[in-house]
Amino acid sequence: MKNGKLRICSFYVSDWHLTAMLLPFIEERVKSGDNINTIFEKDIESNMKEILTRLQIDSKTKEKILNIDWKSKSLIKYDDVKNYLNQIIKNKGETIILVEGNKERIEYINKNIDRWIENQPRKLKNKSIKIINCYEVTEFNENLKGILDMHNKILNTSGIHNIEELYSGYIKEEA
Repeated sequence: MKNGKLRICSFYVSDWHLTAMLLPFIEERVKSGDNINTIFEKDIESNMKEILTRLQIDSKTKEKILNIDWKSKSLIKYDDVKNYLNQIIKNKGETIILVEGNKERIEYINKNIDRWIENQPRKLKNKSIKIINCYEVTEFNENLKGILDMHNKILNTSGIHNIEELYSGYIKEEA
């Protein structure tokens, strides 16, 4: 994990699939006391509320999941991303940043996150940050390998895995 940062990718086919795919991971991380944040292009707050009403999850965990900001954010410019990250980085637990949007938006936000991390060596010392980039598969039909090459791991409904576990024959191209 370079600079205490792990980059994970995930793929979804609809807003409901995104919500259902993220929920098991989010539930586990909330119970671990991790700091979960979103930079979403889409607003999935109503989907999250709907799914949580139908699941057998303890009320304390449900409340913590609902307290995560599932609304869309128009954070694109470096200063906006920097100000948001300065607000969300806490001393306790691992920081998880979920990024959702089209490929270009995700790449731009990730560049701004990387720039911010490079400028925070003291603040982030001994700090672990997971960036989970969520791509809608209908937004891109080409270059899946290129997206996989930019990430360390992949998230699906069963958790975080090595990319090679889910894509047999995949060999990462080193930049």
